[in-house]
Amino acid sequence: MVFLEELMGFFGRFHPILVHLPIGILLIAFVMAFLERFRKIDAYLPAIRLSLLFGSMAAVLAALSGFLLSRNGGYEIQVLNYHQWLGITVAGCSLLLYFLYREKKGPLSGLKKMVGFRFWLFLILIVLLGITGHYGGTLTHGKGYFIEAMPQAMKKTFGLKENSEELLIVENVQAAAVYDGVIQPILKQRCQSCHGDRKQEGGLALHTKESLLKGGDNGKVLKDNNAKESELYARLVLPEGHKKRMPPKGRTPISPDQIKLIAWWIDQGASFDKKVNQLTQTKEIAAVLKKLETGEQEASPVLYADFPKAPDLPKDKVDAWQAKGIKIIPVAKENNLVLVNAINYPQFSDKDLNELLAIKENIVQLKLGHTAITDQALSAIKDMPVIARLHLENTKVSDGGLSQLKGLQKLIYLNLVGTKVTAKGLSNLKDIPSLKNVYIYQTGGQDSTALKALHSKVRIDTGNYQLPFIATDTVRF
Repeated sequence: MVFLEELMGFFGRFHPILVHLPIGILLIAFVMAFLERFRKIDAYLPAIRLSLLFGSMAAVLAALSGFLLSRNGGYEIQVLNYHQWLGITVAGCSLLLYFLYREKKGPLSGLKKMVGFRFWLFLILIVLLGITGHYGGTLTHGKGYFIEAMPQAMKKTFGLKENSEELLIVENVQAAAVYDGVIQPILKQRCQSCHGDRKQEGGLALHTKESLLKGGDNGKVLKDNNAKESELYARLVLPEGHKKRMPPKGRTPISPDQIKLIAWWIDQGASFDKKVNQLTQTKEIAAVLKKLETGEQEASPVLYADFPKAPDLPKDKVDAWQAKGIKIIPVAKENNLVLVNAINYPQFSDKDLNELLAIKENIVQLKLGHTAITDQALSAIKDMPVIARLHLENTKVSDGGLSQLKGLQKLIYLNLVGTKVTAKGLSNLKDIPSLKNVYIYQTGGQDSTALKALHSKVRIDTGNYQLPFIATDTVRF
C-alpha cells in the first residue's frame, strides 16, 4: 500500500507536463473542425478524428494526474474544485466529440441526432479549456496573477479592479508574538507566492520557522542581530530596478514600514518565541507597530500631483526625437509631464539636450545613462524646472557639472554611478533641499561622510552589494 501511495504521488507530479498536451491537440482539432464546418473540407475529417482520439486520451491522463497531485494538499479548496471539475468536464466532452466525429454507424449510431451540433459543442469545449487553464494558473500563481500585469488602459476598458489586499491588523500588538503575529504575516503577504510551500525559488521557502532558518541554495538568509548582513533584508533595500531586488518587478512591492519591521526583528535577534513588548523598540518602531492595531496605511502621495500643469507637447519635435530612438513617455494622467529616455540612442550629445529645452517644462524624469553627454549638458538641465529624477550613470559628468544643478528645486533622485564625480563635487548638492537619493557607486566620491554632514536627509547609496549568485538569476555579471 505504501508503494501504491508513493506511485500515485509520483504520477501526480506529471500533471504540469501532461496538462499541456490536450490543450495543443484539441486546439488544432478545433481549427480543422472550423474549416470542415464552414469551408466544407471533408478531407480534414480523418485528421479531426485522430486528433480528438489523442486529445481526449491526453485530457483523461491530465485530469487523473491532476487529481492525484491535489491529494498532496496545500491548494485553495474553492479554486481547486473549479479547476478539477472543469478538467473532468473537458475530458468528458472531448471523448464525446471523438464519437460524434466518427462514422455514423455501429452501436453508437444513436448519437447521430447530436452530430449536427458537434461543432458548437466543440466551441463550448474550447471555452471550457480556457477557463480551466485560468483556474490552473490561479492555483499556481495566486489570484489576480493576470490582472496584476494587465496594462492600466485595458483594466479601465474592461472595468477590472485589482483584488484589494487584506490589511494586517493586530488588536494588541505589544502583547502579540513578534514572529507569528507580525513578521510571518508580512512574509506570507509579500514573499510566499515565490518562496512558500508550493514554490521555492532558489531553494528558499519562508512559510515555516524551519525553512526560514535553513535558507536557500546559497545558504542562510538570516544573521542574528545584523539585518544589513542578512540576505532576507538586503534584497528588500536594493535600488529600484535592481535585478535582485525583492519582491521582483511586477509584484506588489513591500512597504517601507514592513521593511523597517523586518530589519528591527533581525537586529533584535530574529526571535521566534518572544512577544513584541519583550524587544527593545525605538520611537519609530513603536509608531510603526501602533499602526498595525488600526490598519493605518502609509501615506502614498500621488506622484507629481503638486507639479504645475505642463504645456502641450510639440508633436513634430516629439516625432523627430522618437525617430532617433529618444523615447518620450507620458508619466501623469491629465497632464503633459513626460519621461525622456535616451537608452536606445547612445550618441545622445550636449546638442541633443539643448534641443530638449523646447519641452523643458514637461520633463520630470531624464534618463541619460551611457550617453555621450558632458558637463556642458548640465547647464541645460538646470533650466528644466520640474526635473525630479535624473540618471547620469556612466557618462563624462564630473564635479564641474554638478555645481550647475543647484537650482533644481524638485530633484529627488540622482544617479551618478560610474562617473568622475568626487566628494568635492557632491558637496554642491547641499543646496538642493528636495534631494532624497544619490547613487555614487564606482565614483571618486565613495566616502559620503562629507555630503551627509551637509545634507543629512539624503540617502547615499555606495553600491558594491555582495550577494550570492542563485539559480533563479538569469544573468551573471
